[in-house]
Amino acid sequence: MLEAFAPNGPLSSAIESFVAREGQQEMALAVAETLADGGCLIAEAGAGAGKTLAYLVPALLAGRRAVISTYSRNLQDQLFLRDLPQVGEALGRPVRVRMLKGRANYLCRYRLALAADKPGEIDGRERVDLESVQAWAGHTVSGDLARCEGVPENAPILRRVTSTRENCLGKECPDFESCHVFRAREQAVQAQIVVVNHHVLMADLQLKAAGAEGLLPKFDCLIVDEAHALPEVARESLASSLGTGQILDALGDVQREALAAGVWAEVEEEHDALRNAVRDLRLACPRDPGESDWTPEMLRREIEMLDFAMDQLIECCEDAAEEEEDALVLATAGLRDMRDRLAYMSGALDELRRDPEFEYADYAYPDADFDADPAVPGNLRAGWIRTTRSQVTLNLTPVDIAGDFQRLVDESEASWIFSSATLSIDGDFTHFARRLGFEDARELLVSSPYDYRRNTLLYVPQAVPVPGRTAEGFTEAILMAALPLADAAGGRAFFLFTSYRALDEARDVLGNDPVWKDRFVAQGAGRPRSLLLEEFRSRKDSILLGTRSFWQGVDVRGRDLILVVIDRLPFEAPGNPVYRARQQAVRARGGDPFNEISLPEAVLALKQGVGRLVRGERDKGVVMICDQRLLTRGYGRRFLASLPPMPLTRDPGEALRFMTRVAGEPRREAA
Repeated sequence: MLEAFAPNGPLSSAIESFVAREGQQEMALAVAETLADGGCLIAEAGAGAGKTLAYLVPALLAGRRAVISTYSRNLQDQLFLRDLPQVGEALGRPVRVRMLKGRANYLCRYRLALAADKPGEIDGRERVDLESVQAWAGHTVSGDLARCEGVPENAPILRRVTSTRENCLGKECPDFESCHVFRAREQAVQAQIVVVNHHVLMADLQLKAAGAEGLLPKFDCLIVDEAHALPEVARESLASSLGTGQILDALGDVQREALAAGVWAEVEEEHDALRNAVRDLRLACPRDPGESDWTPEMLRREIEMLDFAMDQLIECCEDAAEEEEDALVLATAGLRDMRDRLAYMSGALDELRRDPEFEYADYAYPDADFDADPAVPGNLRAGWIRTTRSQVTLNLTPVDIAGDFQRLVDESEASWIFSSATLSIDGDFTHFARRLGFEDARELLVSSPYDYRRNTLLYVPQAVPVPGRTAEGFTEAILMAALPLADAAGGRAFFLFTSYRALDEARDVLGNDPVWKDRFVAQGAGRPRSLLLEEFRSRKDSILLGTRSFWQGVDVRGRDLILVVIDRLPFEAPGNPVYRARQQAVRARGGDPFNEISLPEAVLALKQGVGRLVRGERDKGVVMICDQRLLTRGYGRRFLASLPPMPLTRDPGEALRFMTRVAGEPRREAA
């Protein structure tokens, strides 16, 4: 196998940018051993170490049926469209590869027709996007909406032209024969290698564990790239939730289907009763947007009324469908689907409220009594409510997923490879392994081959005050310290914030700055990340303001990005209900929540943010972290030991001189 990685081997002739690296070969051997022997490998590979080839080559040579899971769409597309074809051809091992995304990524022809039939419900911008989708729908083969040019990735129209698990008609859909989701899943089952994202992976594992047919073929090995994101995706997938928006959407579809079947009079009263129950639930929940703790007891009356009204409407839809079935087979198929959709939501509601005799110790909330079973935190679930301007969502989220995840791993009977640039804390993988329940996994750390000591500088300014909840003027102080560097860089900077409030403050300051008011782009107002990045790249002289979603999965290479400013160490906000429940569970068993949860997760998040700067061998620049605690608190050593080996300065003059020198170098294409 190692001959494939030789300087004159097959990869060097097939891949233009290929460089033989010792760490890459070490990782490839570890992957090959894990595929042969079974078990699990957790491998951190720094930027430029070549982790993609390090797992693709042994997977292809082993000839195993494999699933590769990623967190970002960009990496998923890169693997499917470029890396797998290139490597397969170079090794003389072309294989059948398919990509499978979640159903929200595929056009639903049935719902496209419904949207087109209701032009009065669509505003001007949506109408333009709908026309683009209609034109594209006439010639698309895959139905992958990412290929629909001109329509933003979060355009409101996409919600109207895609299906959900709840509203999909399945085999009763009149467009089932041309269903893009069904076709993609059918092709995936027949493939040797399937590229998916973490959400699809979790859905497949859960379906198979429940004894149902999965979305993916039975695989011999599973490779999880961008594995740092998997624990939180897994937690979301193992949670239960139900939102008022879901119910109201279903009610709109019930009305449409009942009118089409001519049975609206039979369901109208129950339909309105459920709508009223949704309204009462919304009124009983917090009004201000945000997240708050919740137990079923707090909303027992509203949930019972909601459950009763939902059951009544389910029964009514079933009776009406059976009554009209002989005369209106097609219409009643939609009505029966409404019955099944409501039944699915009723099941979610039952899971949320559980049995009336539930044990409060199974819910994590303020002052909860953990004495029932303090040694088994895996039994605990955090009850919480997310409130937005338009709806509320009830959630029940597991506090510890290790046990549940390991059951899914055991059920898969496959080899597991976890890879990312941010899995360890000062070389220690304990935190990541513990979150997913691995106790005896192989571990491997491959350092980045890039020359951070010569090409980068870490700057921690002295002029910025220590951040705190009540520190007034903190964001303004950051900008005062950072803008001279941004001036020297000619823009080409990311300013990364840990909260939207800080980002909004920075937007206001820059919006009134005569130099920068027209030279920045900011996250917010529903603008998709891809469009913001496209604007940033095209302008060449601007600052991009972003929050947590820009700390990872963003790849701007070469001279287009030479300055990354981070406002503070990214500790999780204490108001997050799930986070507080996790802390509570650790505290209940005598552990230290700060050292077991807060610190390691902040370290990993900071590694992601710092990693935005150097994406290629010739990349250079400054990382500016505006948090004194990095150097004044004992735990700061954990952060510094986990970052790349960048020289550190506190001298603004030195930082400015370094930045000026880097900015003055000619722009070149990234390696």
